[in-house]
Amino acid sequence: MDNILKYPQSCIVNKVVPKTMFYKFMDVNLKMKTRFVNDVVSITWLYKLSPATLNVSGTEDVNEIEVFVATLKGPDCPPDLFSFIDANMPHHIVFILTYEDKAMLLVNYKDWTDKTHSKFTIRQNFVSPWVPTEDIHLEIQGQALPTIYDNFVAQVSGIGEHKTGAMAEIVQLRKNIAQVEKELKALQTKVRKEPQFNVQIEMNKQVKAKKKELDLLKEELNKLK
Repeated sequence: MDNILKYPQSCIVNKVVPKTMFYKFMDVNLKMKTRFVNDVVSITWLYKLSPATLNVSGTEDVNEIEVFVATLKGPDCPPDLFSFIDANMPHHIVFILTYEDKAMLLVNYKDWTDKTHSKFTIRQNFVSPWVPTEDIHLEIQGQALPTIYDNFVAQVSGIGEHKTGAMAEIVQLRKNIAQVEKELKALQTKVRKEPQFNVQIEMNKQVKAKKKELDLLKEELNKLK
């Protein structure tokens, strides 16, 4: 695998990781093992971003970022396979998924479950569109690894510009907004189908309250951009 993201030579590892390594060191059930076999051709550890490989600082929470390239057997591999890998790896990860002459980026926004730094919690999965492999890009932005990681998430997710250190709150707010939008749509559908006018009136009050809740969440989100 060449230097697909044009990162400094000091970051390049370019080492194929046998799929059996994931079987050995992770609690892989038969279903997940079958997914590895059926969906993934190979996984390459392409880059290591750390204070030793870049002129950046690290923290206890984010001291290394790995970039893996996963070559797929088909373009429709569900992201849960990579969420599984990510949740069980000791560092923050970005995946480049490739199929034939196309590539896409996948990042599972995650943070430590607690201060023991023994387990990650995946907060949300983000993927970019498929593009020709030569057009894939992910800029290193920032002088500290937590900032670089947050900016990776911002680029892949489309969040874009945001206040430094606000990514966790942004991700949670976006999840909350999506949930409230879903609830609002369901309520509006019920109102349209409700034959009794007096019931419609009461349900419209719920719709109004839900819209207000949505507006407040969006206001909070805008303050973090």
